Amino acid sequence: MTQTYTMTGWMRRAAVAAVLILAMQTTGDGQTGTPPADLGAKLREGYDVVALQRGVALVPRQAAGGVRLIQVEGGVVTVDGQTMTGAQLRERLAEDAGLIVQVSYLTPEQQRALAGAPSLPSSPAPAPAIARTNVVRGDRVRFGESLRIEANERVEGDVAVFGGSADVDGEVTGDLAVFGGGLRLGPQAVVGGDIAVMGGSIDRASGAQVFGRVREMGGRRGRFGPGRMLSGMFGSFWSRLGGLAATLLRVALLVLLGLVVVAFGRNTVERVASRTAVAPVRSGLVGLTAEILFLPVLILTIVVLAVSIVGIPLLLLVPFAVLLLMIVMLVGFVGLAHRVGRRLLDRLGWTARGAYAAVAIGTVVVAGLTLLAKVAALSGGVLVGAPLTVAGYAVEYVAWTVGFGAALLAWYETQTRDSVQRHSAAAPPASPDPAPDEA
Repeated sequence: MTQTYTMTGWMRRAAVAAVLILAMQTTGDGQTGTPPADLGAKLREGYDVVALQRGVALVPRQAAGGVRLIQVEGGVVTVDGQTMTGAQLRERLAEDAGLIVQVSYLTPEQQRALAGAPSLPSSPAPAPAIARTNVVRGDRVRFGESLRIEANERVEGDVAVFGGSADVDGEVTGDLAVFGGGLRLGPQAVVGGDIAVMGGSIDRASGAQVFGRVREMGGRRGRFGPGRMLSGMFGSFWSRLGGLAATLLRVALLVLLGLVVVAFGRNTVERVASRTAVAPVRSGLVGLTAEILFLPVLILTIVVLAVSIVGIPLLLLVPFAVLLLMIVMLVGFVGLAHRVGRRLLDRLGWTARGAYAAVAIGTVVVAGLTLLAKVAALSGGVLVGAPLTVAGYAVEYVAWTVGFGAALLAWYETQTRDSVQRHSAAAPPASPDPAPDEA
């Protein structure tokens, strides 16, 4: 009995000693002045080591397991933008998890030494890193509009912009692609994947970090402005191709919106279409007047509501009023496109086609000159594309203005007719004439 107890105590003391020895070795590896040479050599066998401000980034040389970027900063390990625990690291990285954990034990200076970077000069008050408090999980895609990623935003996915520009001050863990526009990377911007810009140029600040490849097709470096816009329209072949792609996307979006409007308001679209056919000049004048007066009336309304205590809550309705006006303009354009498409279908003898086909064909016809200008610019450049582009935009503006005025006239006539009908229904019936007395 005594011998068993003695053996058990001896084994317990041996186990405690082994744990202490392992702990001392681990602590020594994490706090020595210079990182172990074999750790850096093992890392460089499978990773490209890049020094960061407060740590190190590891880019796999072979995309194994879907891992594209590993960041170790302040003792925290993130894989493709996601913070990892020890168990998650072993699941994602398998045998490399131990190496990454050892790197996380090192100080920032030791981690930078792994990448062969010099130590940072001591500063009295280093600027704190911006916290990415707004995290968006999933891809972000924009068609026909620009996209801005603020400094406190972090997009865990890919970003694609078609027919617009991208302004990035935050972090994108995946790839970033811009077609038909420019890209600006702020000093705090971080892109974990590749960057591709077609039909625009890249304005990259000195502090921006990109861990993938950068491809720029068309455009020139510089800030956004009129020169950049003209270069995107009539510059290199790729910039002109980007302009054509943006125009095609815009026309496709208009066709889709037109089909939605027809589905929910076919009678209204037909009334607007008939108004454009009966009084196109009057519709154009009404639409032009409404466009000129819109901004002054809007500013005056906001000022009047702001200076009155009762009207301040009504300021919340101003955005909805602007949205309603945009819907009216869209309905007017769809009505005019319906009229143009119906006339063309009747001339071709396709009278059996419905309202959906008429709206789709009419939209393409209205934007046809602009599309032709973009195609012509691919071969002839600015000398061929510029006049056609100006004419195409002029045709589209006239179409929007006439349709807008026709929609307003159709709405006014509908309100007037309903008012007359209500008054007629409310009026008392006329009493019959009394019968003449018999002689």
